[in-house]
Amino acid sequence: MAQILETDVVVVGGGNAGFTAAHAATERGRRVILLEAGAPDMAGGNSFYTAGATRITHDGLDDLRAWLEPDDRWATTVVPPYTADDYRSDLEKVTEGRNDRELTEVLVAEVTDTLRWLHGKGLKYRLMYERQAYERPDGSFL
Repeated sequence: MAQILETDVVVVGGGNAGFTAAHAATERGRRVILLEAGAPDMAGGNSFYTAGATRITHDGLDDLRAWLEPDDRWATTVVPPYTADDYRSDLEKVTEGRNDRELTEVLVAEVTDTLRWLHGKGLKYRLMYERQAYERPDGSFL
């Protein structure tokens, strides 16, 4: 027998956007149902395939420490700043100029604060040494 659920908001997709939308609606007092078609072991939308990697603007490792999971490798890690201009340029490059300029500006302006907000909701973030870092001959990371 089918179950009838009452809700204010239905979010389709449990990736970064869906997860964020569900949390935002809940914060505003709405009853939310999130629908995810993927198998439980593959949940997370595109994040499953990127291992959760998310690009954000920042001023380097010191700017990120407050909301990253601590790691002993930080002492030998260099995280260069990633500016809004860097982000815009990379989006332009990977989309071959087909990115929507207005949406690009919203993304670049809001992404870091959005991830900090999600961290406040319990998401855990860490540097991706296994996929996104390069170990130098001296044992340090870039």
